[in-house]
Amino acid sequence: MTAFSPIAGLDARTPRIGLLRFDRPKRVMLLLVATGFMSLADLVMTLTYATSVGMMEVNPIARAVMAGGSPWMLSLWKFATAGLGLGILFALRRVRKAEAASWMVCAVMTALTLHWMSFNHAVAHCADEYAALADGTDNPHWVVMARR
Repeated sequence: MTAFSPIAGLDARTPRIGLLRFDRPKRVMLLLVATGFMSLADLVMTLTYATSVGMMEVNPIARAVMAGGSPWMLSLWKFATAGLGLGILFALRRVRKAEAASWMVCAVMTALTLHWMSFNHAVAHCADEYAALADGTDNPHWVVMARR
């Protein structure tokens, strides 16, 4: 008779945290949930700035969508693109490359979230400069959307 082992049956490829078993599908799902929340936060911040004083948008596709001036269209576009990407990764959650892609996407969204946090902190200290930039910029990357 063998001794009881709480980790019996786990192979070396399955990372363990305590006695919990996090296999690839669970890891990918956790990464996708985190990415989804960060994508939602990005949408909220984008709409907050774009419908108030304006913002610089360097993504040409997002800038084109925002040029239409509709927060609903921007929201639909962001939900569609994020949903499609997250849906594909969810469907492939058992594949090693999908896990790698999920880690990369989560890392990019984490970097974007940190950028928003830094930006919010900087804007609070540079309100006059930001307002001057918003008032008379001819920069094609500057976007202001009407609230609807």
